[in-house]
Amino acid sequence: MAEAVIQTEGFTRRYGSTVAVDGLTLTVDRGQVFGFLGRNGAGKTTTIKTLLGLLRPTSGSVRVLGLDPVADGVELRQRIGYVSETPQLYPWMRVREMVRFTGSFYDRWNDGHIAGLLGQFGLDPERRVKNLSRGMGAQLALVLAMGHEPELLILDEPATGLDVLVRRDFLESIVQVIQQEGRTVMLSSHMVHEMERVADRVAVIEGGRLLACDDTDAFKGRVKKVLVRLSGGDEDGLRRVDGVSEIEGSGDRRLVTVADYGEAHREALGAAGADVVDVVDMSLEESFIEMVRPYARRQGEL
Repeated sequence: MAEAVIQTEGFTRRYGSTVAVDGLTLTVDRGQVFGFLGRNGAGKTTTIKTLLGLLRPTSGSVRVLGLDPVADGVELRQRIGYVSETPQLYPWMRVREMVRFTGSFYDRWNDGHIAGLLGQFGLDPERRVKNLSRGMGAQLALVLAMGHEPELLILDEPATGLDVLVRRDFLESIVQVIQQEGRTVMLSSHMVHEMERVADRVAVIEGGRLLACDDTDAFKGRVKKVLVRLSGGDEDGLRRVDGVSEIEGSGDRRLVTVADYGEAHREALGAAGADVVDVVDMSLEESFIEMVRPYARRQGEL
């Protein structure tokens, strides 16, 4: 049986009358690269701050590496690496000074490992932090999070604010570290396309509630685009088919988005006067969009 590195049971966090996280039950096993997906304001950062012991749960339980993040915070900080959306880097320091300063907070610090990562990312130890590009600053934050060889690496929107090419390079950096280290990683982001080639398991949170948690390939298989030819039916009939969320196209062809598509849907579409021509797999990002679309519509955002 896999060992749980992160485990929450009915975790709820309130800010006054506002519920930021609502009954979240989640397990991240050792060795997983776990993608934590959600729109801005979905509850991702509140969850991560609670995992780090910076916030207390209003109710429910939260365990990280088998420990209570609040009561055992000092021990956990020696075993967790963390990169935030806006890492705290001191611009007047040189890279080597930033490394030495950060290392002073840990009981164990692997200078050889740090030197290898700096070389891998092309970061000059003598360069001042203020002279680093945003992408290089993000890479340095990742290096600093790895210096004490953490058992768990938590990345909270680490590529926010980076342009497309820099973000891709930074993602490559994360992939390289993951492949070499083989450690447990929790990557939180609203940029879903970042996850597809990195995460082997994903969870989707919306409005503080868990919508789905599955292996990445299985999650992508939840929603299909189905090309149909109308042979006597109309769109109203298609909309009545269970699981249909979107209908596109004109004339006698329609592209229908269907959740949990299976043989029963093929038969229901046929009964509605539509012959299935083709079934198209969706990307992780497309599957995510279809999952959260109803919630965005209810909030008047679409």
